[in-house]
Amino acid sequence: MPVLEEKIILGNDVLVGPNVVMRASDHVMKDVNRPINQQGHTGGEIIIEDDVWIGANVTTVGGIRIGKGAVVAAGAVVTRDVEPYTVVGGVPAVFIKRRGD
Repeated sequence: MPVLEEKIILGNDVLVGPNVVMRASDHVMKDVNRPINQQGHTGGEIIIEDDVWIGANVTTVGGIRIGKGAVVAAGAVVTRDVEPYTVVGGVPAVFIKRRGD
C-alpha cells in the first residue's frame, strides 16, 4: 500500500470541544469487486485557522479549511470549507450566520 500524506494543522487560539473527530484520510471504495478494507486509503489535509471554536462532538473530513474566527456548532459534520468569521452547524454543516451580525 502507498504511504499516504495526511496533515491536520491547527492555528493559534483554537478551541476544540470534547469528542471532536478530525479525520484527514479516508477509505478507497471504487472497486465494487474488492472488499473496502483491501483498497487502501487516500491522504488529505485539514486546516484550522486562528481563533476558531469547534464545539463538542464535531466531525471534520479531509480536504477542508475552517477560516479564521469561525465557529462550528456542536454535533456538526464539516464536509466543505468554512468561511472566516462565520457560524456553521448541522449535518452536513451549513451557514447559520456571520459573527458580529
